Amino acid sequence: MTTFEDFVPLAPREVPLGGPRGMTVHRTLPARRTSLIGAWCFVDHFGPDDVSATDGMRVARHPHTGLATVSWLFEGAITHRDSLGSHALVRPGDVDLMVAGAGITHSEFSTLDTTVLHGVQLWYALPDRARFRDREFSVHTPAEVATGTARARVGLGTLHAVDGEGDLLEDHSPVVTDTALGMAQLEVRAGSTLRLHLDPGHEHGLLVDRGTAGLRAGERACEVSPRELVVLPDGADHLEITVTDEEDLRAVLLGGEPLGEDIVMWWNFVGRTHEEIAAFRARYQAEIGAEPALAQAPIAEVVRERGGLAEDAEQFGPFAPHTPAALPAPALPHGRLRPRGRRGLPA
Repeated sequence: MTTFEDFVPLAPREVPLGGPRGMTVHRTLPARRTSLIGAWCFVDHFGPDDVSATDGMRVARHPHTGLATVSWLFEGAITHRDSLGSHALVRPGDVDLMVAGAGITHSEFSTLDTTVLHGVQLWYALPDRARFRDREFSVHTPAEVATGTARARVGLGTLHAVDGEGDLLEDHSPVVTDTALGMAQLEVRAGSTLRLHLDPGHEHGLLVDRGTAGLRAGERACEVSPRELVVLPDGADHLEITVTDEEDLRAVLLGGEPLGEDIVMWWNFVGRTHEEIAAFRARYQAEIGAEPALAQAPIAEVVRERGGLAEDAEQFGPFAPHTPAALPAPALPHGRLRPRGRRGLPA
């Protein structure tokens, strides 16, 4: 197994989102050093973005397969629309979960009254047993739990932590996912500490939004700065966080049971082979009226068999009329797409 050489943060890379005035996102997952934390396969951190200086978030209709998206905002609001007919407002403190299954399209636009947009966009890969299941969209608003020095909102899974005063910070989310996952927003006062109790059978990572923190997991320690993502050693049963500067810490804790599968991820699709991805792309292009014609881009056999779709079904539709034109898929690379998976750091 390829392993991390050191317990060090993953640095973000800047990715433009949209046109010339579009916002920039900071992507830490997937990375060369690993593509998975549990089933989490994608982490975009954006903002705080001054929408008056950019176009904000303007992502027209686009497809997904084999994954679920989780939207989590700190500031601002986004309008979500999808081919299930969902039309929802994504607000700070809400967990917006969309399961793509065999195929879905959706759009995301920051609202007209948003002045600052700030948050994270997460994907998790659906396990093979569930990757062609029914599509779904749901919204849950977790309550805030707090001690004298720390606060948390548990979007997925369970949180159990103790602050430096010995007070307990814990909660559990009722949201059901296809594989055991955890996601929680943590806020810790400057100069304070928080000890997280972790499931040693799960994989974990911590994305810092604001502030700087010293982390210790077992005998390993590191410092993490804003926009960096730290992958914790495999088997870690606790994480000690010490906020090291004068600014309060805000971070997102991610975790989950090991997916135990390699995935092929390209653009907005998750599959298991190059051929699946090529078929997903061709079918999407045909359904939005680009190339090729529908008759030349049949729904992949694995989708028809396991997703129960008829040959003449819309894999990615339908979508509401009178909305901005769909985004066309980029061309596939010349070489074959390769599977990617988990590369862990031994405890």
